[in-house]
Amino acid sequence: MPFNTVELSKENRRSIAEAEEEAKKWPDVQIQAIVMAGAYIGEHDLDVLQERRGENVQAYLRKLGIRSENIYIVPKTLTDGFVVKRADGELAVRQIEVELHPIRTATCACMCNDPRVTPRTKVINP
Repeated sequence: MPFNTVELSKENRRSIAEAEEEAKKWPDVQIQAIVMAGAYIGEHDLDVLQERRGENVQAYLRKLGIRSENIYIVPKTLTDGFVVKRADGELAVRQIEVELHPIRTATCACMCNDPRVTPRTKVINP
């Protein structure tokens, strides 16, 4: 996401939706989302950016069907350690990260051999 902005791009929304679609395949679970809503130390109004970015991601996750009580927002101030180099050579910071986890009342053992469950980690590239 560009510096000092809070809106998710079309690509960001697509990546989140793809991850959520995969999570929907998990058998007999609710989905929990942990959202790291960050702001880079070089941006203006870090607290405001963290809050608004978290709110935007939460609203999008709710549209996708994840229950509000299962969405956790973690604000984070990002330092130079979060800077990555894009393929075009430009520097970027991953201000938003979304992790999806299964919530089950019983053990998760039934998920281990289910062909619908594939452990994956997919980073949304800036």
